[in-house]
Amino acid sequence: MISRRLVRVKTLQSLYAWQQSGSGALAPEIDQLKERLNQSHQFYLHLLALPYALQEHLSEKQAREKTKFYPDSAKIRAYGILNRSGLVQDLYNASLSSKSSPFDWSELEKNIEEWIKELSAQPFWQDYSIFDEPNFEQQQYFLENLFTHLFEAYEPFHDALVEYYPLWTDDDPYVSREIGKTLASAKPGKIHTPAALSAGHEDWIFAQNLLKYCTQEGEEYEQLVSGVTTNWDPGRIAILDLLIIKLTLAEFLHCPEIPVKVTINEYLEITKNYSTPNSSRFINGVLDRLRIQLEADSKIVKSGRGLKQN
Repeated sequence: MISRRLVRVKTLQSLYAWQQSGSGALAPEIDQLKERLNQSHQFYLHLLALPYALQEHLSEKQAREKTKFYPDSAKIRAYGILNRSGLVQDLYNASLSSKSSPFDWSELEKNIEEWIKELSAQPFWQDYSIFDEPNFEQQQYFLENLFTHLFEAYEPFHDALVEYYPLWTDDDPYVSREIGKTLASAKPGKIHTPAALSAGHEDWIFAQNLLKYCTQEGEEYEQLVSGVTTNWDPGRIAILDLLIIKLTLAEFLHCPEIPVKVTINEYLEITKNYSTPNSSRFINGVLDRLRIQLEADSKIVKSGRGLKQN
């Protein structure tokens, strides 16, 4: 999978959907949760194939130029910039590990021309274009700059991805970081990618368990919160704030391998992105009191070799 924080975000969304449905049926939300997580992984693989999609577009322009009565040799060379990178092909090959991806770059063909215009105006693109046979490190540096510019400095790219894949707003920080890690760890002919979810995948088990504990033990968690909160009234707490507290409690009580500090920090970061401006302070106070109470009652037991830090 991509990131434990992204798993937590997707689980929070599923818990919210379950709460809002009022049906009490958990199985449909578990199926939806798995679908959301799989889509995030598939879109990560889809992004790995972006340089290849750019290359294909440029190759078509190059082929058309070659058929002209007076072909422009400078344009032919410029259009072949990505053909000089074996790493582009390696990334594309790695992207094919998802045999049932719902995504296809041809559906964004109208955007690709604009992206190429933007990229080709950047210094890193122009610097790279001077190489006839760039070495692996040069290819790697070029593609790192390509993705960084699109992810961090070119808003139309983000907007196009959101329109095509509405969950991109949630996935962006985690998937773009994973792309960077993939490129940084790449070796000639060898690309390491995170494994897709399977029935026994630890991230999938983690997500399912969080969802099950929060739905099955939700009333117990509310009682724990009432014990450390003055004038407790669950109706006065933002729904997302209460769900975040419940997810934190599920990790406190049922994830012995994850340190308490890590759990708190993770959910406070999620709170900043998904709840109200004042929620972080409130949730932090509640979680600190819960931690003290549960540790005093010996209900938080953390163990395991090298407690997981994410």
